[in-house]
Amino acid sequence: MFIFIIMILIHYSMITTKETTTTTLTTTLQDGHPNNPLYQGFFRNNSPYDNEKQILECLNKKIFNNDHYVHQKTKEEEEEGEEEEEEEEDGKRKKNVNDQSNKTVECTNNDCVHPLRNDSKINTVEDFLDTLINSSRYDRRIRPFFDQQKACNVTMTIHINTISAINEVNMDYNTDLIFRQSWYDPRLNFSGTDWATKSPQITLHYSLIDRIWVPDSFFRNAKEGKRSDITVPNRLIRVHKDGKVLYSQRLLLKLDCQMKLQKFPLDNQTCVVNIGSYGFGTTDLAFFWEESGNVSAIRVNEDLEMPDFVLSNHEARYCNRTTATGNFTCLLVVLHLKRLFGYYLVQVYIPSMLIVILSFVSFWIDHKSVPARISVGLLTVLTVTTQSSGIRSQLPRVSYIKAIDVWMSACLVFVFAGLLEYALVNVIARKGELKQQVRFSKEVIGNRLAHVHFYRQKEAIGSADTMETLVTKRNNNGGGGGGNAVSGGQYSSVSPSSPSLANSVPPVQAQIVIPQAPPISKAAKPVRDSAQFVIPILY
Repeated sequence: MFIFIIMILIHYSMITTKETTTTTLTTTLQDGHPNNPLYQGFFRNNSPYDNEKQILECLNKKIFNNDHYVHQKTKEEEEEGEEEEEEEEDGKRKKNVNDQSNKTVECTNNDCVHPLRNDSKINTVEDFLDTLINSSRYDRRIRPFFDQQKACNVTMTIHINTISAINEVNMDYNTDLIFRQSWYDPRLNFSGTDWATKSPQITLHYSLIDRIWVPDSFFRNAKEGKRSDITVPNRLIRVHKDGKVLYSQRLLLKLDCQMKLQKFPLDNQTCVVNIGSYGFGTTDLAFFWEESGNVSAIRVNEDLEMPDFVLSNHEARYCNRTTATGNFTCLLVVLHLKRLFGYYLVQVYIPSMLIVILSFVSFWIDHKSVPARISVGLLTVLTVTTQSSGIRSQLPRVSYIKAIDVWMSACLVFVFAGLLEYALVNVIARKGELKQQVRFSKEVIGNRLAHVHFYRQKEAIGSADTMETLVTKRNNNGGGGGGNAVSGGQYSSVSPSSPSLANSVPPVQAQIVIPQAPPISKAAKPVRDSAQFVIPILY
């Protein structure tokens, strides 16, 4: 209990000592120490903005004297302090830019001395670059010639390395190109200095591009794009002594190309590269092609090859675009592409011609060979249909008719007509065979009826002769006086010894006339199945 009371007293004494020390420190700083380094920062708007670290050290070490103080900053005080600092820095920067712009204009007229000419502190390249693009004298947010109220002229050149993946379905193509831009920035003019004689032009590291002003050029018809980073970012920044800046970069782009495929695959396409400014109008920024002498602003790789096209020509043009936000400058690279016909000749036209010729072969096959004729006709139709579907899959779904569609449709009509021709020939042949069968059946039936009539007539004649013979025998037996005499006289039984009787009575012989069968007009032909079933019924 006694120990607990002692601890309470000690704690109370410590709190009293701390409050007294803090009050004394505050009074001392306010009244008698204006030269204290913490005085202004602590009592400016009752918020310290520069000595939070020292206050924390004081709290940790529990040191309270005239050189340290205790103060806790709130979030509102921190935000207010940051806003005030930013406003002060912006005011200083704008003032420096205006001063520098005025100095630049005066320096261009040779009325003043360049700030880098007589600076004895600049001894190394690092110091020179730090001074040249220092944020205190160079603001990358302001374009060149802004104070003079005239547009900044940017000249451009393009070197095309490759053109590939020309896609008719998506109507785009890929290109690998080097994009160069040049402009003058008076704030980067260091002519007349010692560094101008040492190095008329300075190549900067690619990371310094974020510290100088660059045009906001972009590709209007780009679908995708990226900078080449193999093995380092492919960017070049070069500053000349007269303030000319060269900015070169390698870009991999997928650009849109509106194609007209009415004459496909005998067509020629025109693709463009459209370059424009995104934010600066024609009064602030102007684009021009850099052409000197016979050197064109558009350069193409001499080894450029494409599988389906050949680059026949290229042009550099100017254009201006008017949008809802104003008038903007732009440049055009027009690429004239001619499609190569060899691939389609070998893969489409010659095979389709052979398929049509194969469908004509069925005309020389006997129409009675039904499996052969049907197989040839169906196979040719299916082959042409499959080939046409494969070609359509490589082309967009356009509403107009293409040249390849006309060709494949004609081939399909020919092979389909060959199949219909067999069906027509088959029908006509069956009708002719049916007529021939009917005619042949009539002829056969007529011949068989003639034979039946002949045999019936023969039987009638034979029966009549038999009856006549019997009648004759009876008559002879009744008038001769004896059967033997009649019989001898009927069958010529007269003896040769009585010549008178032989001479007076001639011998009687029975003669039977056999009629001939009527001739058949035509030879009998092979009878088909229907006739074989019809003829036996008539017997």
